[in-house]
Amino acid sequence: MAFNTEFLAKEGGFEEIEPGFSLTEFLSSPYLDTIAQTIEREYYSRQVSRFHYPVILMIKLLVIKCFRKQSYVRTIRLLTEDDCFNLGAEKTEAGYLLPNPATLHNFVKYRLGVEGVERLMHLVGEAIVLWAQKERVGIIDSTPIEASRYDRYALFHPHYQVKMDKAHIFHLGPYPLTMVYSNGTDADLTHLFPLIERVEALKPKLSLVLLDTGYDSYEAHAHLWYHLNARPCIDTRDGAVIQEEGTETRIRHWVNKLWRAGGDIHAPLTQQLRFLYQHGRVEQVGMHLRNKNLLDPEFPTLIQSRGECERIHGRIKASVTFHLKGIRHESRKLYMTLNFVAYQILLLFGLRAGLKNPTHLSALV
Repeated sequence: MAFNTEFLAKEGGFEEIEPGFSLTEFLSSPYLDTIAQTIEREYYSRQVSRFHYPVILMIKLLVIKCFRKQSYVRTIRLLTEDDCFNLGAEKTEAGYLLPNPATLHNFVKYRLGVEGVERLMHLVGEAIVLWAQKERVGIIDSTPIEASRYDRYALFHPHYQVKMDKAHIFHLGPYPLTMVYSNGTDADLTHLFPLIERVEALKPKLSLVLLDTGYDSYEAHAHLWYHLNARPCIDTRDGAVIQEEGTETRIRHWVNKLWRAGGDIHAPLTQQLRFLYQHGRVEQVGMHLRNKNLLDPEFPTLIQSRGECERIHGRIKASVTFHLKGIRHESRKLYMTLNFVAYQILLLFGLRAGLKNPTHLSALV
């Protein structure tokens, strides 16, 4: 379902988080109101009139659960009156009206499920794209999600020497926009196109997309360029050479050969490449883009900044529970995506509040 997120005008904020700053106070701004309204509209029936807690409250409680790494029970029981006030819970004569831990669990697992949490991830990604317009460089990389060595469902990865699953993540600068969850031994390239589809739906304005050698293929170059309208900078394998079929001469040859389908050799080169992509010459388009990288003397410098994603992955794992230990097999994808979204929401609040470095969230309590 297409949806363009609308947000309130940017309000005054703060430049950094002081140590000991309350997480609930950090979440007290109305930055998620439009997102919560969308979730309520799409996942609650309008025909059935039944009481339910405000969706904005439920989402913020889930962020608290993930960031404080607590159970549902402790998440609710350890809230103070100040926390309840900051979260906007309704106050009654008996105290603040909060959901039962089982109600919060039901909201995640049965009301939303994997589909609903992924929808929430998309909406938060839209908001980040809107408020991080200065970021023009994308980075794609996977990160291991470690499992217990006794876990019979997790696969052993010989490179990382652990049992694990994987998260394939797209970053817009320091902000993770979306991810695809997979088994631990799946090749990164296998999940690249589904990830590109999710990023394309967010419509970020990109100039470069940086990837490591594991994605080095002609199809990957072509798909990234065509769908994300950005230059694919994929670290090349050893022994990479210029491909003759990717030269401008061969590009024009095939455009001319397909003249009956509308090929025009007098059109700009970019239009010729798009024409070939649309008419089954995807590998040839990828060869041309890869040749450009091999011939560019600045390409090795561009690819060096890709290492920033490793630091972002480290911050995600330090901020929320991003491992599989103690999580039931059937709930893995749900809870890894939920923790990823919780980290996204914290970054969104920091971004909208005007933090100089919104990735440093360790000061929150």
